[in-house]
This record gives sequence, C-alpha cells and structure tokens, in this order.
Amino acid sequence: MELRVNKQLGKSEELTQINLLLHELQLVKMQLNQEKEKRKVLKHEHRVELETLVAERTEELQAANLNLRMQMAEKHKAEQQLYFDAHHDALTKLPNRAMFSDRVNYAIRHLKRHPNQPFSVLFIDLDRFKVINDTLGHHVGDLFLVEIAERLRACVRENDVLARLGGDEFVVLLDALKSHDTEEVASRIISTIEQPYILESNTLYSSASIGIALCSGHYKNSDEILRDADAAMYQAKSLGRGRYVFFDESMRDKLIAIMTLEQELRIAIEKQQFSLYYQKISDLNSSKALGFEAFLRWNHPTKGLLTPSKFLYLAEETGIILAIESWVVEEVSRQLLLWNKDVDYQHAFIAINLSGRHLTQANQLNKLIKLIKKQAFEPQRLIIEFNESAFSQNAEVALKSLRKLKQLGVKLALDDYASGASSFNFLHSYPFEFIKLDRAFISTLKHNDKNLSLVNALHVLGEQFGYRLVAEGIESEEVMQKLHSVGCDFGQGYHISRPKKLVDKLASEKGKNCA
Repeated sequence: MELRVNKQLGKSEELTQINLLLHELQLVKMQLNQEKEKRKVLKHEHRVELETLVAERTEELQAANLNLRMQMAEKHKAEQQLYFDAHHDALTKLPNRAMFSDRVNYAIRHLKRHPNQPFSVLFIDLDRFKVINDTLGHHVGDLFLVEIAERLRACVRENDVLARLGGDEFVVLLDALKSHDTEEVASRIISTIEQPYILESNTLYSSASIGIALCSGHYKNSDEILRDADAAMYQAKSLGRGRYVFFDESMRDKLIAIMTLEQELRIAIEKQQFSLYYQKISDLNSSKALGFEAFLRWNHPTKGLLTPSKFLYLAEETGIILAIESWVVEEVSRQLLLWNKDVDYQHAFIAINLSGRHLTQANQLNKLIKLIKKQAFEPQRLIIEFNESAFSQNAEVALKSLRKLKQLGVKLALDDYASGASSFNFLHSYPFEFIKLDRAFISTLKHNDKNLSLVNALHVLGEQFGYRLVAEGIESEEVMQKLHSVGCDFGQGYHISRPKKLVDKLASEKGKNCA
C-alpha cells in the first residue's frame, strides 16, 4: 500500500513537474510571441523610418535634379542670348556684321561647289539720316531705323539675309538670284524707303542709295564683296541718291581716290593749307565797292590751287566742312580787324557761304554763335549766305536758326536764288537782307531780255519786304547795265573783279617806308 501511495505521489510530482514545464513553455511561448510582436513593431517602425528617409532623400534628389535642370536651361538660354547678342543688332534685332559676314563666306564656298547658283550683295545707305538724327534727336532716329528695318524685311525673301552693319547702313544677301531679279528687289527697296514716315507727330522723308555687287568666283571672302558693294553705293550717292548702281572695277579706284582726298583734307586743316580769295561786290549805281565775298581755296601740295568744286562735296559728306568753316570765320574776322585801320575798307563787309548744317543742327548753330561772339569785329560787317538746300529738310528749324543769327547782328543772304524751282516764300517769310541771283540765271540775260522783268519784279518786292538784290556772275558791261536798268542793287563777277588774295595795304605801306 505504501508502495502504491509512493507511486501515486511520484505520479503527482511528475504531473506537477509536467504542469510546471507546460507553464514554463507557455510563458516562453508568450515571451516568444511578445518578442515576435515587439520585433514586428520594431520592424514596422524601422520600415516606416527607412521609407521616410528614402522618401525624404528621393525628394531632395528630385529637387536637386529639378534645380540642376533649371540651371542647365537657364545656362542654355543665357548662351543662346549671348549668341544672339553677339550676332544681332541690339536696336533692330537684325543680324549684325559678324553674322552677315559668316553667311556671305558660306555663300562664297557654296558658289565654288555650285557655280550655277550665284548670289548678290546689296549695300543700302539711307540718304540724309544724319540730318534727321541731329535735328530730332537720337530717340526719333532710333525709331526711324526700326521702321526702316521693318520695311526692308517686307522687301526680301525668308531665305535672304538682311543685316544692319551700323548707323544707317544695311546689307542684303540675295541668294540664287540673277541680275534682273536683283534689280527688281533694289527698286522695291527704294520705292518702299521713299514712302513718308510718321514718328511722334513728325512726318519724315528719306531715300536709299544702293550699291550692288554680283558675286563671282574671284571673291575670297566677305570683306572683298562688301568693299565693292560699298564702292557702288558711293557711286549711287554721287549720281544723285535714291538709286542703285552695280559695281564695276573702275569704282574701286574712285573709292581709293575719295579716301585719299579725305585724308588729305584732314591734313590740310592741320597744316593750314586753305586760303581765302576775295571778290568785290559793287553798288551798280555808283560802282563803289561795298564789300567782298570770300571764296575758299585749297593750296594742295601736289595738285596746286583747288576750288571748292573739287573737294567741298566730300567735306560736307564727312563733316570736315564744319572745321573748315570755323577757320573761315576766324580768318574773315582777322581781315575785318585789319580793315579797321584802313580808311578805304573800315566799313566794308565780307560775305561767306556756310553749310546748312549750322541751321538744322542745334549744337553746330550754338558753336557758330559762340565762335562769332568770340571775334572782335562788328557782327553787322559779316554776311552769312545759305543756299536753298539748307531749308529742304526741316524748314521750320532752319528758320528759327536764321532768326537767332539775325539777333546776333550778322546780315543774312540767300545764295543762288533762281537756280531752280525757287520759292517766293523765301522773299517774305525769311529774314534775308540780300537775295543773290544765281550766275546761271544772270548768264541768260545776255541773249534773253524776258528775264529782266523777273529781276525788276524781285526788286519791287525787295522794297516791300526789305531785301536787296545782288547779281552773281556778271561777265560783261552789257549785262551789268541791263541789271542796273531794272533796279538790281549790287553785283559781282569777273567783269567787276576777279577773286584774288588781299594784301594788307598798311603793312605794305610800312614796308615801302622802311625801304
């Protein structure tokens, strides 16, 4: 029994141990489950944290990538703008000289491979643009150039190259066009440019001179063909502007001669190679000399004594005329001061002919007024002559300038009246004290008395409007008497006196006395 009891106790202990083991297993299992859950939570937290980090990093990378793309786009845009600026004119947005030269060089290379595909270059220069720019200001001048560019665009094809070289110079590369087609384009451009311009309440007019160079195989680069088109353009200007001219070889020699003459003119100013010759202006009633007109002469070192017809056109075109005329005013002032001590000429006047630039360019007018004020002679002894072309561009501005000169005290004269379609408006609306009849008109009086009635009518009008008539180019006693008979007041010409250099009479007499 005791054995049975012991067995039962043994089983009970085994069961207790088993239960303990089961309980421990259960605890372990619970711990494992808890650990598993904990790990699961940690794993989830780590995954979320990792995903967050990945998302943040991805976002940073995307932002950096976007920023890089934007920077690259801005750099590309800046490079494009730099290229555009380097190859286009800032004002008109047309291609500039660099791009045009590049396209012409390509066209020259293309022509060597395809001789049956010729091209031509048009060199366009606007006539009288400087007058517009100087008179109305650079702002209106810029607006004018932009309008010109738009009109030129409408005259050429899309595959042609239109460029602005600078200032008022434009060029066109006409691709694969024959000479008659090129003429048609040039005519269209001239016609378009001649149409009026309305800019800030100003109605402006211009014209274009065009030089055309047809490309041939002997051209090596763009500079050569531009040089020849430029030479043809100068020829068009010299023929009267508002036209086109095709280049030929003789023009190159003329252009070189013009460039040489310009250099020589600048040297002439520096070395004072100019002199004045004076022609007597007489009272036709008494034959008494009232004054003189000063004529410019150039003592050229190799060509001898040159009259203005040989160089004045170039001096006017290049602006050198202004420096020359400043010298003329100073030289005339010196002569008038010398005459103050001469009984015969102490009341004589001197007439000089000046460029119309002084009337249409405010800065030049101010310089002229300042220069005259600086001189020591009486202003009323100076007569300033202008011809009608001085009023062709901006008559209103020119008239105001004349009145300023009048207030200064100088006398004013209209030169070369009746040389063409002269306006009666000059006789009553402008403050001229002298109207000078053109020598070509005076020459007709030798064989045609009909024009004498016109001289008489001008004399009668002069009494009413306050001007006196001066006849230029009197070559004979007969013509002088005819003019006197119809009331012409004064005259000059070879019959009265040839232009000559004046000798300082007082200095000459002192020299004789010393001798």
